[in-house]
Amino acid sequence: MPNTGKFYLYEVAPKDALDEQSRYPVIGVVRAECLSCHDVFSASDEPGLTNIPGGGAALTCRKCGSRQAISGARFADFMERFPTGSDAAARLTALAGKKPSPTE
Repeated sequence: MPNTGKFYLYEVAPKDALDEQSRYPVIGVVRAECLSCHDVFSASDEPGLTNIPGGGAALTCRKCGSRQAISGARFADFMERFPTGSDAAARLTALAGKKPSPTE
C-alpha cells in the first residue's frame, strides 16, 4: 500500500542485490511524500534512506525530520502492486509536465 502512516510512496526501486539475511530486495531508491510536512523527495542513501539488515528500510524526511521504518514485506508488496510506481506518481509526473493554458 502506498500510505505507510508517515509517508506516501510514489515509487520504490530495488538495488540489483537481495539482502543476504532476507528474502527481500535491498531498496535502492524511494520517491515519497512526507505526510507531516508534504515535502516530496527522492532518497537513495542516508540520511533519507537507510536499509535495515534483514529487510526493510527507514525513511527520513529531509525537510522536517519525520522518520519511519518500513518492512521489507511492505516494500515488496508495493513493488508487486505498483511496478512502475503508484497512480499518484503518474498524476504528479503529468502535472509537472503540464503547461498552463492561456485561460488558467
